[in-house]
Amino acid sequence: RRLLHGVYPKAPRACAPIECPRTEPPHLPRARACAWADAMEKSALFDRLSACGQGHVFDHWASLNADERAALDQQVSEIDACMAGGFEALQPALIDAIKKHEEARAGDIECPPTAWVGRADGSDSAAEEKWEKMGLELVAKGACAACVLAGGMGTRLGSSLPKGMLGDKEAGENFLPSGKSLFQLYSERILTIQRRAQKHAGLEKEPTVWFLVMTGEATHKLITDFFERKAFFGLRQEQVLFFQQGIMPCFAPDGRVLMETHGRIATSPDGNAGIYPALRRTGVLDKLKAAGVRWVQAFSVDNVLVRVADPVWYGYCEDVGADVVVKTVPKRIWSEAVGVVTLRGGAPGVIEYSEIGDERAQEQHLPGTLKYDAANICLQAYSLDFLCGPAQDYKTLWHIAKKDIPTIDGKVPGIKLEGFIFDVFEVAKCFRLLQVDRAAEFSAIKNASDSGKPDTPQTALSSLSRLHRRWLRAAGVKVPEDGAEGQGPVCEVSSLLSYRGEGLEQIAATVDASIDPIVVP
Repeated sequence: RRLLHGVYPKAPRACAPIECPRTEPPHLPRARACAWADAMEKSALFDRLSACGQGHVFDHWASLNADERAALDQQVSEIDACMAGGFEALQPALIDAIKKHEEARAGDIECPPTAWVGRADGSDSAAEEKWEKMGLELVAKGACAACVLAGGMGTRLGSSLPKGMLGDKEAGENFLPSGKSLFQLYSERILTIQRRAQKHAGLEKEPTVWFLVMTGEATHKLITDFFERKAFFGLRQEQVLFFQQGIMPCFAPDGRVLMETHGRIATSPDGNAGIYPALRRTGVLDKLKAAGVRWVQAFSVDNVLVRVADPVWYGYCEDVGADVVVKTVPKRIWSEAVGVVTLRGGAPGVIEYSEIGDERAQEQHLPGTLKYDAANICLQAYSLDFLCGPAQDYKTLWHIAKKDIPTIDGKVPGIKLEGFIFDVFEVAKCFRLLQVDRAAEFSAIKNASDSGKPDTPQTALSSLSRLHRRWLRAAGVKVPEDGAEGQGPVCEVSSLLSYRGEGLEQIAATVDASIDPIVVP
């Protein structure tokens, strides 16, 4: 009863060993009966899990010490709180996800209407200037927040640390000449926007852009400790709000929850859709509402070019009055492995590259122009009203991933459930797109530099260098022109100095463009 009302029971006291009952339940082996008898102290949990086919979670309760029992009890409670409907809803969610996975996702799709698409790709400078001014005014009023989705580890990069630490000497690979981490870049971009908004509005005090950092079970302490060691990269401690996404148990093919150890369920993060319940569960939405925030931009931690707290984006959101605005870029080629923003049954969403099919992916709108061209790059902005309302009412659509899961019996075939951040788009009453310049705003880091694959720290450095060389040339610095394939000297302009290339004319005469790397601090 306490669990159902969101009140976690206290850690169980240590208890003396008891003997197994002489008459054990006929459906349980003797070892299971011992655990069953010893679990009577926690009948509220045991009965609930047994009723939904997961009683084996407590099979080894008798062998656990008091701390291990408390940890297992707490983990069950956390999973129960993260899942709408609690543990009882897990197996139905798994069955539904498997059914949808096995079914062909049929149905017509169509492109978003042209009227839904704004352009901030350099093709309409007057509109961008208007939106930027509107955005700076919103920042000056304290109406803006930015959220980095930073729950993942850098495993595919060969690191055992959170992705956002990449670039710092603590993480091993310094891929930027400055030695800054991704977290530092993003924090400094917020500082620059705050100063620009202060100057724009003529304020005595620098306004606040709230920086939300979504962590995971495995990364939370590593990230919070890192920010503390780095003095929050110049941000005020109180403006950085850490919140942890939820967890989901891993399943065997028969639907039973897998156990990592005798006293721990095998779990995985609940996907980037975990942002929605986590913002509510951790009280972040209440804090933002009390602070007068109107707009929240969310972005993936691995995009080195992301314009964090982009005033143009805030201004566009305000101008069109949207619930959700996603930034998109044109696909490079029809076969690029990226989802595209479409309408399905009249509702906005994202169709994955694995779903769209070759024939449809190659359809053209005009000669030489792909019909389904709005590549989804995990950049989405929301009104706070949407995050507090429809996003909370939305029932997560779970997707399955078949993986080998580390368990007490070694690695076994299993199933993970995760939610996708874009599924909620379908309930937005006003959904809009903002097309941006890929070269200025998107370069992801997905793989290790020595992997032989694209989207590595080195390709990200190349993208950043090309962009910053372009900035310096526009400011009058005589930087050599790029080669045929875009190659040139490594170049890094400090995020504290310029946000999108502005203000560099003042320091152009001091930049030595004959060296490599060119670093403008």
